[in-house]
Amino acid sequence: MKKIIFIVLAIFITTFDFGQTITNKERDLADSLSKIRFQDNTHKVVLDKDSKIISWITPQSKAFDQFLHQRWNFIKTRVPNSQGPSPRSNYPQYYFYCAYKDSNGVLEPDTWMNDIGEKIPNWFESARLYYAYTGDTVVMKIIRDFVDYTLLHGTSSPKFAWPNFPYTTTNAGDTLFRGFTNQGRLVLNEIQVDHAGDMGLTYYRMYLYTGEKKYLSAALDVANVLAKNARIGNKDQSVWPYRVIMDDGRITAPYGANWTGCYILLDNLIKANIGNVKAYRDARDKARDFILQYPMKTGYWTDGHTDTDVKSNTYKSNMSASNTTLCLFDYHDLDPDWKSDIPKLIKWTEEYFIFRTSPGEPSTMWGANIVGEQDSFNYKMDYQTARYAAECARWYAVSGDESYKEKAYHSLNWVTYCNDSIGMAFESPVSKGILNWWSDCYGECPRMFYQVFAAVPEWAPPAENHILYSESILKNVSYATNQVRYTATNNIGPEYLRLAFKPTVITVNGSKLPLLTNLDKEGYTLKNLGNGDYAVTIRHKAGFKVTISISTLKNQV
Repeated sequence: MKKIIFIVLAIFITTFDFGQTITNKERDLADSLSKIRFQDNTHKVVLDKDSKIISWITPQSKAFDQFLHQRWNFIKTRVPNSQGPSPRSNYPQYYFYCAYKDSNGVLEPDTWMNDIGEKIPNWFESARLYYAYTGDTVVMKIIRDFVDYTLLHGTSSPKFAWPNFPYTTTNAGDTLFRGFTNQGRLVLNEIQVDHAGDMGLTYYRMYLYTGEKKYLSAALDVANVLAKNARIGNKDQSVWPYRVIMDDGRITAPYGANWTGCYILLDNLIKANIGNVKAYRDARDKARDFILQYPMKTGYWTDGHTDTDVKSNTYKSNMSASNTTLCLFDYHDLDPDWKSDIPKLIKWTEEYFIFRTSPGEPSTMWGANIVGEQDSFNYKMDYQTARYAAECARWYAVSGDESYKEKAYHSLNWVTYCNDSIGMAFESPVSKGILNWWSDCYGECPRMFYQVFAAVPEWAPPAENHILYSESILKNVSYATNQVRYTATNNIGPEYLRLAFKPTVITVNGSKLPLLTNLDKEGYTLKNLGNGDYAVTIRHKAGFKVTISISTLKNQV
C-alpha cells in the first residue's frame, strides 16, 4: 500500500510545473498524500480538541524544552567522526559535510558540499542561547572548537583583494576550506559576502563570550573589508556584492539582500566604539538604506544559500527576509517603520513560501502553516517553519494579536515532529530525498525556540528557572533554586526569563533595579504565570553582573 501511495504521489508531482496554481481537488489530494507520508516518516500525530496539531512529546508543557535538549544531546553523543584519512578522521562529521543520512542506524555524510558560512553562525547562536538557557558550558566548547578550526583553515590570504576574510563554502570532506568547486557551481576562492558578514558577527560575539583578542581581531578584519567595499545600492546591485572571488576581487553576483548580519556586526562595533567607527558607520548606513529602499519595497529578498550559483535581483529566499524580520525586533534603528513592516514581511512569507508550494506539498497540516525555503527549492522544512513561528510569536508579543500566537503555536508543534526521541532530525518529512542539514536542523531550527519563549514565556517549562532569550551575549551563567546569575557583556536589548520563584531583588553590579510597569528605562517587569512561576524582563544600560534572587530579611532592612 505504501509503495502505491508513493507512486501516485510521484505521478502527481510530475504532472505540474514548479509553483503552478492547482485546483482545490488537486490540492486536497496532495494534502492527503502528504499527511500519510508525514506520519510514515515521523510520529503518530496528536491533535487537540479542534483537530489541530500539538506535539508528540509529553508532557505538553515541556515539549518545546525537551525538543531542544534532544537536539543538543544528539550532537553531544550520537555523531561519529568523519571517515579517514587523518586529520579528517579526528573530527566529527559536521566539520566537513553539509548533511547526513541515516543508513540503518549509521550516519553517512552527504558528499554535496560544506556550508561553513551558514553552519558556524547558526550553531553559535544555538549554542550561546542554549548555554544561557541551561548553564551548559559543553555546548560552548563544541562551538568554540569549531570556530577555532574554521579560523585556522578557512580564512583568505592577507594578500588577496578581500584579505583575511572568511570562506563561506567548500567541498565535502575538505579539511582546508577554499570554495565549493567540485560541482561546477562556484570556483576557487569564491564566497558569499553576506555569510562572511555573519561569520564576522560570530567572531565578535565569541570575543564577548571569551574575552580572547584573536576573535576580536578576526571580527575587525571582516568589518574592515566590509567598510572598504560598501557602496550605494540600487535595484541591480546591493550595498555589497552577493558573491565575489576573493583573490582578485571579481564580482560574480552583484545583488543580494541578506545583510542583517553585516549590519549587526557594524552596529555592535560602533556602539562599543571599537575599530574604525567612522567607516563602519558609513557602511552600516549604506546597508540600512539599501534594505529599506529596495528589498523592503520590492520583495526581492535574494539569497541563493551557500550551495547555489544564483545571479539575480529578483530571486526570492525566505531566509533573507526572515533574518530581516527577526533583526527588527531587536534593532529598531534599522527601520523606523518596523511596526508596520514586520507584519508585511510575515505576510510576504505566507504568500510566497507557505501558500505557494512545490507540487504535491501542502501549505498547512492540521492547522500548522509550514514554510518553504527559496524560489528554486521551495520544499517545506523544519527550520523555515521554526523561523516563521518565531516571527509570529514575537509579533504577537508586540501587537497583542492572538492570531499570530495561534500560528506560532501550531507551526512550532509541527516542527517537533521533525525529530526522533534521540534528537535525530527529519528536515523535511513531507518531501522526498531531502537530507538532514547540520546548519538547518541543529543551528537555525532550535535557535528560533528561544525567541518564541521570550514572546510567550508560558510555553517554557513550568517550575524551572531559565534565561529564555537575550540578544546580548551572556557569560558566567549560574542557576540555583531561588537565584539566577549571569554577566551581560553588552546592553543590546533586554533579557527574558521564566522563574520558579518571585524575585524581590534584581541587581546590576550590586545596584538594585526598580520594578516597572514598562521598560522605557532601566529596570525590570514582572508577570505572574501562576503556580509560583513568573516571567521577568530586565533592561539595563551597563553590561555587568546581574543577580536575580529572593531577598533575605537582612537585605530588606
